[in-house]
Amino acid sequence: MALGKMENGSERKFVIDDPFRFLDLVGLIAIATAPAFLLLLLIPLQLVPPVLGILSFVIACGVALYALVTKASRDAQGVMIWDIAYVFTFIWIVAGMMSNPRHLLEWFDNLAMVP
Repeated sequence: MALGKMENGSERKFVIDDPFRFLDLVGLIAIATAPAFLLLLLIPLQLVPPVLGILSFVIACGVALYALVTKASRDAQGVMIWDIAYVFTFIWIVAGMMSNPRHLLEWFDNLAMVP
């Protein structure tokens, strides 16, 4: 152990073993933005942030449960399943801060008035 400390020095060096993979980042961004684009096509614009927040929360919980049950580590591209859960959790928090629940409540109120 002392010999290893002499060779490596007393200070630790920050080294990333895996090279940066651009396609991993592109794939993760594509997975994260797909629900937002789908919601933009299907529902009115003022309802997108609240619905995106709810949908992101459900996806993050589902992906996290899947990762816990299967104890999945890495897939072929190198993106961890936990990274997907982290991204959707981040989207949930940001969409929740940006959304106005008044629009969603007005939409439900209008939906209840339709015969």
